[in-house]
Amino acid sequence: MHAEPHPPDVEWPRQPWFLRGPLLNIILMGAAIAALVTEFSIMLISREWSFGYVGLLLSGMGLLVLFRARWVGLALTTAGSAVCALLAVEFVGVWTVTVFAMFLFAKQAGRVLLAAGMSAAVLYIVLVIRDGGDFESPPALVAATFCVAAAAAGSVIRLQSESWDAARQRAADLAATQAGELRRAVTDERMRIARDLHDIIGHELAVVNINVGVAEISLPAEADGARAALTSAREGLQRTLQETQQILDLLRDAGGDADRRSELALVEYIPALVERMANAGAPIDAHVAGDLPELDADVSSAAYRIVQEALTNAGKYGTGAARVAVTSQGDRVIIDVENSRAAVAFAADARTGYGLVGMRERAHSAGGTIEITQTGTRFRVHVELPTTGSAE
Repeated sequence: MHAEPHPPDVEWPRQPWFLRGPLLNIILMGAAIAALVTEFSIMLISREWSFGYVGLLLSGMGLLVLFRARWVGLALTTAGSAVCALLAVEFVGVWTVTVFAMFLFAKQAGRVLLAAGMSAAVLYIVLVIRDGGDFESPPALVAATFCVAAAAAGSVIRLQSESWDAARQRAADLAATQAGELRRAVTDERMRIARDLHDIIGHELAVVNINVGVAEISLPAEADGARAALTSAREGLQRTLQETQQILDLLRDAGGDADRRSELALVEYIPALVERMANAGAPIDAHVAGDLPELDADVSSAAYRIVQEALTNAGKYGTGAARVAVTSQGDRVIIDVENSRAAVAFAADARTGYGLVGMRERAHSAGGTIEITQTGTRFRVHVELPTTGSAE
């Protein structure tokens, strides 16, 4: 199965919790509604009947449409504050609704300077008029100042959010670029390995296969034993050539079907493997369960290769028959290979040879575990593989 290279997960920076999502908008909208309700309650308690209610209605309508049509919403809230300031007898500060609306307006998009100037100017003028033309009226100055400050605060938060989003996008683009470069590097390396395999190993195997065939037909008629050995060797070379070609196909087809299954290196071909090795003179006592579950291609191939390497080691270093058992338990395939070993022939450093390293790597890449133990004159390999392969 082809593993897609990817860069490590990036821990994205995050804004403070109170600036994320709709929470801040909800709080400010609630404060604006509270200001309207307060003004409305005061007017009712004082039994006031004036056009000030029209101002409250305009402000409420502005809040309703502020997020859909922000210019219309801001204009309505500003007009509502102006009507209340000019026509309502009891006035406690509906201008604060415009301040909250100004903040929400600036938090959404640009052209804030124009909107802030217009709303602040309207609030200042109507409150100056309400206070009898006093251009130094504290309510007028405070309302205009708060309106400008709300616009500035909303703009700062919006720009900060845009900056965070841009940083996240740049990081994502960089990660995608690095992943693409990594994929290209892996593809180039696969192609290089494929060329080397084809030019060196494939060529040499083909030459040896030809020579074995020539030797086979050159034997005298009575050399049946030698002919049988050469026939077995030629068949083994042909299988090796076929598997080498399959490996070349996989290396060159980096983007191909990840679940493509080899015709030879599968768990169901373990009995044929055992038979060939037994015919070559290796004593093997094998048991392969017939009810093995359906395995992923990488798991099935790993099981076959592990058994193949374990039996090869048994043939090199072992004495007597090797025992092989392939069974299933739940959602796992269990492989046990055990054989007697010659204490002298089996060197101490054989346990760290490439064959055993390869078995460990195959087991781990398939998401399984492997245990290689040496007790007295016994050597044992115990492997457990999941039926669905590694989750990575």
